[in-house]
Amino acid sequence: MKRLLMSCAAAAAGAGLLAAAAFAGPTFDEQGRIVIPENMDRWPTVGATYALQYEGDGGMTLNTVRLDPASYDAYAATGTFPVGAILQLEVRLPVEEMAPAKGGKTQGAIVGRSLHVKDEKGGPGTWTFYGFGPGAKTGNAIPRSQACYACHDEHAGKTDTVFMQFYPALAEARARVAQASAAGQ
Repeated sequence: MKRLLMSCAAAAAGAGLLAAAAFAGPTFDEQGRIVIPENMDRWPTVGATYALQYEGDGGMTLNTVRLDPASYDAYAATGTFPVGAILQLEVRLPVEEMAPAKGGKTQGAIVGRSLHVKDEKGGPGTWTFYGFGPGAKTGNAIPRSQACYACHDEHAGKTDTVFMQFYPALAEARARVAQASAAGQ
């Protein structure tokens, strides 16, 4: 039984590494704009926040962060985001009193979207933010002079500029892989 569990753990880790190796990363058009990946709604959700006021119009928002599947697998297996990793932030307005609910809030219209891409355009290990609107096929790089870069460097610099404190699903996935690996030793 132990041998079977070890084989399964090794196969899962290997599959994650193969998926990461097969990931081509982002693509860009001839003007250097990022091509918005299709089916991002199918990517693993790594975090959701309510009322963070750094996006949209400064009002209350419901925010969902997703990570491309190959990078999710690579992070879970290695604890490191591969070059080409793409985090998607989707910012929505809250809707109240949506029937049949008798209180609370649910997601409404999208007010903003952005991608956080480990593309190393600013040097080794750097990420670039790209903004895009609903229905857009491409997104433009957000200038490095914008506050988002300094904020990520200051508050998440030790975690590859990713706010891991907001993404417990990534920490849990990494812990599961580490636990399976330790059990197989």
